[in-house]
Amino acid sequence: MEISNYTIEDFVLDPSFKKWVMHPNAESNLFWESLLSKNPLKYKEAKRAREIILQLNTKNQPQLSDSEFSGMWKDLDNRLSNHNRHHQFGDDEKIIPIHSISTLEKAVNRPSSRLNIFNYFNLRVACVLILAIAFGAFSSWFFKDLPIPENKAPLMVFEEHTTVPGVKSHLTLSDGSQVILNSGSELKYLKNFEKDRRAIFLKGEAFFSVTKDASRPFIVHALETTTTALGTSFNVSAYNGESIDVSLLTGKVAVNKEDSTEKPVTLLPGEAVKIDKGKDQLVKAKFNKELVIGWTKKRIVFEKTPLLEAIRVLENWYGVNITLKNQPSHQILLSGKFQDETLENVLEGLRFSTRFEYKIKKENVTIIF
Repeated sequence: MEISNYTIEDFVLDPSFKKWVMHPNAESNLFWESLLSKNPLKYKEAKRAREIILQLNTKNQPQLSDSEFSGMWKDLDNRLSNHNRHHQFGDDEKIIPIHSISTLEKAVNRPSSRLNIFNYFNLRVACVLILAIAFGAFSSWFFKDLPIPENKAPLMVFEEHTTVPGVKSHLTLSDGSQVILNSGSELKYLKNFEKDRRAIFLKGEAFFSVTKDASRPFIVHALETTTTALGTSFNVSAYNGESIDVSLLTGKVAVNKEDSTEKPVTLLPGEAVKIDKGKDQLVKAKFNKELVIGWTKKRIVFEKTPLLEAIRVLENWYGVNITLKNQPSHQILLSGKFQDETLENVLEGLRFSTRFEYKIKKENVTIIF
C-alpha cells in the first residue's frame, strides 16, 4: 500500500485504516506501524484522521480522551522501561503495538535512536494494563500520583444530513453553498469546515451550487472519487453497486479516483465523467442535462435506464419496496419522462413498452413479468 501521498481525507476513507483505529489487533498494529515508519511525514495526517474517525463514530469512542490515554501510556512505558533497563534482547525480536494511539503518539515525538524493546514479561503486563484502561478497571495505586493532562485539542463537530426514501432535502452550508440532497442519501462534513478546505462526504446523490472561495477548495468525497471545485455547480451520483457519475453545469471541477496515480480529469460545463462498477477508468463524455438533474425539479427521466437502476430510483422517490417476479434473463432498459406523477401513473406508463404487470399494496410493490 502506498501512503506517501495520503491526505487526512485519504486516511479517513481508507477501510483498513478505519478498521485499525476502531478494532485494532496484533496483525493490523504491526502492519500500520511498519507502513507509517516508512512514511514518517504522514504521522500528523494519520493522527488527525484518527480523531475524525472517532468523532464520526462517537458511540464507539473510549471514555478516556487521547491526551489521558497518551499520558497513561507514557507513564506505563517509563515504569516498565526503568524496571528492566538492564535487560538485553536479540535484534530480531518484534514489538507488537497495543493500540493505534500508541503508534501515532509515540512516533511523533520519538528520538532518532532505536526504541526500547519490551521483553515477553513486560509486553504481557502492558497488554493487561492497557486492556484494563479500556474497561475502566485500573487499580487505584497505579494512578494515584498520575496527573491527567488537559486536553486542549479543539472539539470537532460534524454535521450529518440523511434523507429517507421519498424525501429530498434543500440545505445551505455555513459557507453559503447550496445543496439538494436526493432521496436515500447521506451527507457529512465538519461544522464550519477547516481553514484550508471544505470537505464533504457523500453517499447517494446530491446537486451542489458552490460559493466561490479561492482559499478553500470545495471537495466532495463519494465512494471511490474526489471532486474538487472552487465556485461552480455540479451533480454527483454515487450509489453502491452503480456507476459513479459527476456532471458539471457551471464553472470547473477536477475529478480523480482515490488511490490512483493518474492525473485528475478536468471537466468544463456540459461535460461529465463516469466510473463503471468494477472498473478503474474515468470516461469523460457529454451528458443530458434533463436526465441528470431532472430529479431536482420533481421530474423522473429514464433514458435506456437498466431495470435495477430504475427500481432504485422509484424506491427512493416514492418510499416503497419493489419486488420482481419472473424477471427475464436478458437486460431490460426503460425509457420515459414523468413530471410529478404518482407511482401508479409511472408504472402504467412503463408497463406498455416493457410488458409487465404490477400490484401495489401500501408500501410494497410487486412487478411481474
